[in-house]
Amino acid sequence: MAPLRAVGTEPFWGARIQGRCVTYSHPENQQGSRVWTRYTAQPGGGRWIGALDGRRFELVTRAESGCSDGMSDKTYPIAVELLVGGERRTGCAEPV
Repeated sequence: MAPLRAVGTEPFWGARIQGRCVTYSHPENQQGSRVWTRYTAQPGGGRWIGALDGRRFELVTRAESGCSDGMSDKTYPIAVELLVGGERRTGCAEPV
């Protein structure tokens, strides 16, 4: 699988996905935290499950042409749903 870069807004967050390692970042932690996950391929995407600060971390991708980050005119080929710190967040991703 090619590495991915994911972004989300409200609240702002980002993730770099390289194999089983997801580096999750946000404005208070711009360097990011590495999360080692268990990866499961799914039709049109994948699921990465791990733990961050003792809480469930789950990132799910699915193919969705025209995914919008809501802040720019840019569109992405992949939609993302993220569960972190007990909050469910959405975003978009693209290969890097």
